[in-house]
Amino acid sequence: MALRFSKYHGLGNDFVVVEGPLMDAARARRICDRHRGVGADGVLTVLPPRAGGAAYMHIYNSDGSVAAMCGNGVRCVARWLAERRGLDGELTIETDAGPRRCTVHRGAGGEVEAVSVEMGPARLEGEQDFGIGGERLHAVRVSMGNPHAVFFDRATAERAAEVGPTVEAAVPGGVNAGFAEARAGGIDLVVWERGAGLTEACGTGACAAAVAAVRTGRVAAGGPLEVRLPGGPLQITVAPDLGRVTMRGPATRVFEGEADL
Repeated sequence: MALRFSKYHGLGNDFVVVEGPLMDAARARRICDRHRGVGADGVLTVLPPRAGGAAYMHIYNSDGSVAAMCGNGVRCVARWLAERRGLDGELTIETDAGPRRCTVHRGAGGEVEAVSVEMGPARLEGEQDFGIGGERLHAVRVSMGNPHAVFFDRATAERAAEVGPTVEAAVPGGVNAGFAEARAGGIDLVVWERGAGLTEACGTGACAAAVAAVRTGRVAAGGPLEVRLPGGPLQITVAPDLGRVTMRGPATRVFEGEADL
């Protein structure tokens, strides 16, 4: 059966967005294949809400695994709902990590300019050392509904590609590995994403890096912090008690199509 889909990205972290019913993991892998499919970091399926929200979002990573939460993905689904169903202003998207309240911001011409997301409280999960290739790397563990290990290390794609796969595999169930450098005016960040590999951007990773930087005294809490990813910047605000984390950034529609996959 042909699949109608929309292609979106959040700072280069790209997704195929489809309306339910939910497909199986093998089909999601075929769709995400960048040589034989549409090509994406994941498949986002919009399903009926379970608890009064606007919709429920299911997330397949490109390897067919399921994620509980995706920060760039939730912004893309918010824009999809605004464009397809005429929803505007505030709306709630349900995820396996809990509901996420979104605000759709429009420009003077009516176009969707950005989406803000209340990402909920951050959960600190301690610190962890990883022994990799003779190095001992220290991480701050943060959950934003999905697990992250934040390293204050070289924030380069080469470093993330070199170390990220080993970090991901070292934690049962896998973990996202973020490589961050706190600099004047914000944080530089590259993320090796669990189930997808090296990505242009990671919304929950940006939140986790900001939380870890606040927790370790590298940056101050309370005000918008620019987290600069390879695909562009996100604005992250962390409450002093870590009880509220807000993310603001773009969501871009690329094209719509139909595929026999």
